[in-house]
Amino acid sequence: MTPELTDEELQRITRYRRPTKQMQVLRDLGIPARLRPDNTVLVLRMHLVNPVSLTQPERPRLKLL
Repeated sequence: MTPELTDEELQRITRYRRPTKQMQVLRDLGIPARLRPDNTVLVLRMHLVNPVSLTQPERPRLKLL
């Protein structure tokens, strides 16, 4: 098993073949992805096995007196 997703796995997840569309779907799903210099998408398998939240918990807001 490779550390990155295959092209077939990316197509199955995103339902698209075009890298720009794949990147949009992955961004909407909150899956970290990179665009390689050869215009292919790179998603590391570890991000699907052990997902990391992209949003930080909201910090308490203090009121000025």
